[in-house]
Amino acid sequence: MTGKHILIGVLFLVLAALSWSFMSVMIKLLSDYSALQITIVSTIVAMICLTPFVMGDLASLSNVNFFNPKIIACLFYVGALSTAMAFVMWNKGLTMVSPSVSGLIYLLQPIVGTLLGWLILGEGLTWGFAAGTALILTSVWVSIRFAK
Repeated sequence: MTGKHILIGVLFLVLAALSWSFMSVMIKLLSDYSALQITIVSTIVAMICLTPFVMGDLASLSNVNFFNPKIIACLFYVGALSTAMAFVMWNKGLTMVSPSVSGLIYLLQPIVGTLLGWLILGEGLTWGFAAGTALILTSVWVSIRFAK
């Protein structure tokens, strides 16, 4: 890995953070719709936007046996449980709290994900994780402590 594309990656991360923030505010404004309706519409929009990219790489999909029970189980888990159900719950939560509170909760996701990886998958924890966790928790505490 040469690191020559780091700037592009950082720009995509900034774009993702801005779009996530925009979505969090917009969901709060769509209180007339249920979390499930919001998730369905956002999934349809994502499918429309991402389909051209998938169509550009159909050769990689030809190697996958979509009738294999393991593949079906994995797709169901990733698509229905860990993505769709999580988004419905997240969207419901956004309708119940302010965008600023949801932003603070969003910051805790990498910590929870890493701890689950350590607990369930046996992945290692590093000093970088500890330092990052300390910074995230400190920023959440400062935001809560000095909020008006």
